[in-house]
Amino acid sequence: MTTKQNEIPNVIEIWGDGGYLSQSAVAALTEASSGTATQVIERKIDTLTAKEIDARGIRATPSIMCNGTVAFVGIPSPEDAYVLVKRAEIDRVILEYAVSKSQALRQFAEGNSSNKSIALSLAREFQPFCFEFPLFLAAAISHIRDDKSRLLLVSNLYEEHGDLDLDRFHPVLFRKFMSGIGVEPDSLELDPASPGVQAAERVTAICREGPAYRALATLYAIELSFAPICDVIVAGLKHLKLSAEAEHFWILHSGADIEHAEQLRKALLTVCRSPEDWHSAVDLAAEISQMFFTLFDYIARASVVTTGEELEVYEAIKRICADSPAAAKYPVQYTDAVYYFGINLGPPDRWFLRAFCDTRRHSLVSRLPSQQATMLAPGFVAEAAPAVFGASRVYFNTPQDLEKLRALVLMAYEREVKRAETGSVEEEAASW
Repeated sequence: MTTKQNEIPNVIEIWGDGGYLSQSAVAALTEASSGTATQVIERKIDTLTAKEIDARGIRATPSIMCNGTVAFVGIPSPEDAYVLVKRAEIDRVILEYAVSKSQALRQFAEGNSSNKSIALSLAREFQPFCFEFPLFLAAAISHIRDDKSRLLLVSNLYEEHGDLDLDRFHPVLFRKFMSGIGVEPDSLELDPASPGVQAAERVTAICREGPAYRALATLYAIELSFAPICDVIVAGLKHLKLSAEAEHFWILHSGADIEHAEQLRKALLTVCRSPEDWHSAVDLAAEISQMFFTLFDYIARASVVTTGEELEVYEAIKRICADSPAAAKYPVQYTDAVYYFGINLGPPDRWFLRAFCDTRRHSLVSRLPSQQATMLAPGFVAEAAPAVFGASRVYFNTPQDLEKLRALVLMAYEREVKRAETGSVEEEAASW
């Protein structure tokens, strides 16, 4: 067992009236916890007010609480008591990284942060994890020989695939969230070093390599952590007034799935063949929970930071546009955003170029038709851009390449000047 596990008290509370039923529950759990670090504490229900009883979720006695949650009511059998002791142990290390401990996530839920930027960060960072999750399950299934445990994951995999309805396939629902906040799912070029990609790769490796107890410990930690995270995300997204379709993925996964978590926990106990397996599973659950917490805390701290390279791009474009007769009247400005660096004629909606410098392939997006962009950028790769970002995209390597794109930059600038002055560029666009 790790030092970290030993440092945190593991307590099971039994709330009762001190009578026979309560004493029997205490005896069963005391015996089950013998030789472990778990403390079994009897507490009297009459020391609580009615409001305190209700807040704890106590509906009958004896109520057995693990990590602040009623886990069992009544006298547990020896098997139930064993499971409760193990539950208290593994849940404790997972809940050390509870979502409530993230100030950034709390502020997001309350609408006291840049919720739009965070939603965009959420789309970018959680996409790889969401899209890979069905593969996590498929890989884990291959290690599980116990029929009941394997059927549990097969059922979960079936649900991930929308009960075989492609429109309800969970990655499809996530794509609808992305589209709802203005992100074209296929437009993202993922950074292999990003926290979201790294988290997905870590879980993929565990589920592929096994053994079964490591795969199940990982999935259990995710299961216990994800629903509370989704509760917070749903609250934060409400401030953006998204469509019901855009929010559906998060609503679907919010709310504690007690039955599913219990089934996963029992499956994990079944495949752990030794104390060493169990201790390794608990350690791994703690690691995965910390990784998951760190990922979403990072997402909630999303902020827009203008890089030195983006400023170089801005200065190069500003120098080129200074040669236009309209430069004095329409000075070039910039607006930084989570996904791109916008070059504008004043307000952000008057943009004429958008630079993407935080991906493996740098690009300039403009309102120019792709055929026109191709003609104006000989020697460069040009193509149609995702509609949510613009009309065409030209790839470049460094800010120094922009001088070679002078014709494209000036055409994009002067086209936007015309739009600003006349409110229309239809005639110009129609000629291409």
